[in-house]
Amino acid sequence: MNTSNLLDTKTLSFNDIIGNGKIYKVPEFQRDYSWDEDNWEDLWNDILSINENNEAHYMGSIVLLNKGDSNYKIIDGQQRFTTLSIISLAIIAKLKELALTDIQKDENNERVDLLMKDYIGQKDSVSLTYSSKLFLNENNDSFYQRRLLSFSKPINIKKLLDSEKLLWKAYEFFTNKINDLYKKMEDGSSLASFLKNIVGKNLLFIQITVEDELNAYTVFETLNSRGVELTSTDLLKNYLFSLVAKSSSDLNQVKKQWKKVIDIIGLKNFPVFLRHYLNSKIKLINKGSLFKAIKNSVQKDEDVFVLLDNLEESAYVYMALGNPNDEYWKGDTDLEESIDALKLFGVTQNKSLLMVSHKYLDANSFKKLLKAIVAISYRYNVIGRHQTNVMDKIYNMASILVNDGKGKVSLGEILNRIKDLYISDDDFKNSFEGKSFNTSNSNHKKQARYTLYKIEGQISGGSKYNYSSDAGTIEHILPENLTEEWETIFSEDEHIRNIYKIGNFTILESTKNRDIADKNFEIKQKMYSSSKYAICKNIEASEWNISALKNRQSKLATIACGIWKIQYN
Repeated sequence: MNTSNLLDTKTLSFNDIIGNGKIYKVPEFQRDYSWDEDNWEDLWNDILSINENNEAHYMGSIVLLNKGDSNYKIIDGQQRFTTLSIISLAIIAKLKELALTDIQKDENNERVDLLMKDYIGQKDSVSLTYSSKLFLNENNDSFYQRRLLSFSKPINIKKLLDSEKLLWKAYEFFTNKINDLYKKMEDGSSLASFLKNIVGKNLLFIQITVEDELNAYTVFETLNSRGVELTSTDLLKNYLFSLVAKSSSDLNQVKKQWKKVIDIIGLKNFPVFLRHYLNSKIKLINKGSLFKAIKNSVQKDEDVFVLLDNLEESAYVYMALGNPNDEYWKGDTDLEESIDALKLFGVTQNKSLLMVSHKYLDANSFKKLLKAIVAISYRYNVIGRHQTNVMDKIYNMASILVNDGKGKVSLGEILNRIKDLYISDDDFKNSFEGKSFNTSNSNHKKQARYTLYKIEGQISGGSKYNYSSDAGTIEHILPENLTEEWETIFSEDEHIRNIYKIGNFTILESTKNRDIADKNFEIKQKMYSSSKYAICKNIEASEWNISALKNRQSKLATIACGIWKIQYN
């Protein structure tokens, strides 16, 4: 990629950015002002540190979209821009106050005019109001221009929007800070110098300027992958809203539907959901190509409505696929168990296929597909620990098959398309025979319980205990604490290598587990024989050594092979 055509990058001070007649606009549909007292306090402490140490402070990256004629859209950085403007206003307000009380009246009035021109905007010769250097979004700009820039207290603070309240509280917060700071200063010139030389010169930004929205999104995703908090979802929202903005009724409808989708999914999770949604319909795309894919398919106002309808429909299913108790499953214990298992495994690559299959398969076929994916995921991810990038590609191809088939693709065809993810019995047994679950890790412990309880159900002929709610505990046959008696059988190294092997686990009532604790195997074996759990009674060994442990793990592997199995023709 030729980055010279993508962006222009400079390190600039706040003075550099805000000067030279530039106008900055927050996109109309960008999120509202959201910084709170914690953010303000952090910024103020940084500024005070600059003042004390006379050192520059890095404020991070800002992303601007060049609209020409010194006009820029603030793609990322609006919270910092807005807050620094409020600090400037608080300093100017203090100078106005000094002038009104006849403290260096002429000098401070002149400082007010010069600082307003440098940091806030030019005064219109007709209306005598300021033409702002900064314009906020549709919800905040009126308050910013009408109240903050005119230093006017709101008539009824309680009736303000939440974001407007934050803007006003920010102004009050920094006004108080400036009042405290001024007590240590001699006159208005010190205050003006504080804004010009401390805030203006020593707050540094990496300014990234792009020429179009697609490049802006690419920069968003690149920075986001490096841990910078950006709002790529906002950029997509702005694009969709702009396509219908010519009609106020269409715009209101789109806003409401967008909000509904975001409320269902959650703002933080939306980009991941969008990727799964797109990967259920088109060739596999990475995170950085989401915006490009949307722009390719959504170019007219009617396309926006189609997209949002599809997103809303998919959003409900998507969220249900992560929640076994969702009403979508209507108390069907088999479905709930499968969804719970996939959640436990932490496997999400299958969601694209499951979303589109839920739409086109009948209920029984979907249930069978879900169960098959549980078997695949347990073999591939939990036991085999194979690479997940292969899963993305295979599930993507299967998703496109189902989507393009529009209900004409059978369950058998889908299973054949994902067959390469199904680990063979031999490979599965080999991996299982070496499998350990570190029970000091909460998730590994849950996976171990899940495994043991599934095996318990198989051995007992179908009895179903819930692995997450049943009172049974994981008993380590070779105890976690290596006693002198056990040291005669297992060396310290052998203990470490075998303590968390699945073959060393069983399920046991909690009271019995406490009673035998670190006892020898003979005592434990007697307690096992009185347990209600078949997996305990099924431990066949005269003594517990490495050979017995390996033998049991091999037997459990054979049982597991039959539990997590797909019958291919």
